[in-house]
Amino acid sequence: MASMLHVDTNATFLTDEVASICPLLTPSPPTNALVNPLPESEEPNFLSPQELVTKLHQVEDDNTEGGDSASSNSSTLAEPACAQLLTGHKSYLHINKNEETVAEETGGKTQNLQMTFRNPPENYFFMKWNWPIIRKISAGLFLSGIVAMVAVVITMVWKLPKTCNPPTEWYQGKLMYEIFPASFSDSNDDGIGDLKGIASRINYLTDLGVQSIRLTSIFASLHYPENYNNVTSLTEIAPQLGNMTDFKLLVNTLHGENIFLVLDIPVWPFFKDLNKTTDKNRTHFDNLEDDPIEDIIMYWSKHGVDGFYLKGLEFLADDPKFAVSLRRWKKLLDYNKILIADYVLIEIANSHIINTVLNHIDLVDIRLEVIGGVEKISEQIEAIFNSTLFTQAANPWVLWSLSNENTIRLANKLPYTNATSGATLLQMMLPGTPCLFYGDEIGLQQVFDPHEDRKTVEHLHQLAAMAWEPPNKPFTRKGILPWMHSQPTPINMAQLNVTAKMAALRATSPSIYINSINKEGINKANAEIKYKENDLLVMQRWYPRRKSYVVVSNLGFVHISADLSTLLYSGQIVVGPTANSKHESLTFKDISLWPGESVIVLLD
Repeated sequence: MASMLHVDTNATFLTDEVASICPLLTPSPPTNALVNPLPESEEPNFLSPQELVTKLHQVEDDNTEGGDSASSNSSTLAEPACAQLLTGHKSYLHINKNEETVAEETGGKTQNLQMTFRNPPENYFFMKWNWPIIRKISAGLFLSGIVAMVAVVITMVWKLPKTCNPPTEWYQGKLMYEIFPASFSDSNDDGIGDLKGIASRINYLTDLGVQSIRLTSIFASLHYPENYNNVTSLTEIAPQLGNMTDFKLLVNTLHGENIFLVLDIPVWPFFKDLNKTTDKNRTHFDNLEDDPIEDIIMYWSKHGVDGFYLKGLEFLADDPKFAVSLRRWKKLLDYNKILIADYVLIEIANSHIINTVLNHIDLVDIRLEVIGGVEKISEQIEAIFNSTLFTQAANPWVLWSLSNENTIRLANKLPYTNATSGATLLQMMLPGTPCLFYGDEIGLQQVFDPHEDRKTVEHLHQLAAMAWEPPNKPFTRKGILPWMHSQPTPINMAQLNVTAKMAALRATSPSIYINSINKEGINKANAEIKYKENDLLVMQRWYPRRKSYVVVSNLGFVHISADLSTLLYSGQIVVGPTANSKHESLTFKDISLWPGESVIVLLD
């Protein structure tokens, strides 16, 4: 009995790890086995330690020999789970062998991984580089790249437009200024204005808000300027105005201030006279290979002229080759150079040439008659709004003018001298491009000749010398009479500020400088006359997603007060009626204006 109970613990007892797992893998006996009433078998049902060890070795050998073929009979041959786990050397079938397991199986010895290098590290070429300097250079380049990218981003943000106003060409919607050179400014004190004199007044033009100037009658003629219409050459400048060097100086001065130059070309009077000496059966454009108008346009275009007003072009519209010639003239010019014609050309153009005219003329000159009453003025304006010019966005823009070298001065047309300011504000609120005749911004009047000393040149009295007040230099040196001298006439320099303010407002307000809008495929002028009674004219301008503006003008002879609250409610006065007017709120319940006054209101 003692020998049966003696057990070699080193040989038979399981290790702690195996012993801790084996009971968990061995099913517990059913509970009813503990209370089985049947008598126990008298045969011994236990194994001695030696038999147990032998049995376990036998199971291990069977598993090794049987391999995969015994898997099908595993249900009948497999020993209890704890017996399978108690094999020697802790060979767990469900656990991957790690480095420690392999070490136990090999008796504590591990096979080291042998790595060999062909060359030692110090023999590689890049090991000899100056890595501290390379790291510094790399860091510097990286930081420089960051700084450069930040600078680029800042520059792009800075250059972004401050507004999202729709763009237009230089001749569309901006102020044009018409100058008769002999009467604007005299630089050599001979009493006749000249090209250098115009260049010397560049600050005046920029302060006024001028985008382009239009020079009338600069060509050589007999007895210039008194007989400026009798042109002898369209490629020569009148010596009294200067020479080509002076002209280039003027062009460079203007372009330096982003001001463009338009030149009047009297094509019809000149070529009408020229044809008197040629074959009567020859038309103006019989020889297209030798087109003198083409030569003139090319000549002045090469000398920096940006646009050409073809005066008298309507008299050549009946020529069979008119359309071909007009296309050629336009094709000669750069994309940003323009052609201007009188509105009469549109009115008389037949169906064969009208499309050519609309596609190749950029501006159409229309003179607005501001006398004759509100009904007549509004009728003319509405007729233009409903004309062909506004049916397509690509059609020529209107060039609005109130006076020119051939008409009576605006200040002498209107009943009050200060009415020129009100008329100018109305002109600059029209859809298109306003053209201001020199001196109208200050109310310059006709030559005052009470004694009729200048009776022989009465047809030139509208070309009075420009009035300059300190700190500006006078027209000419003291003691020298201008070629078109006059008795002193009153001017209003305060009006200059009103015109300049209106030009600035127009240049930045799409509701004013855009001439039309296209809605549902229909192009219309973005302007409407809201009221036209009792010498009071009210016109509204608008543009999508922008505030609207209204001009209210008293074109009569008496003070007017009116209630316009049924049409408009309220707004802010932004320009006019006088230079001293302040920005203040205005209601249309009771609006009051003196004769000749106009006011620009930004609607709420």
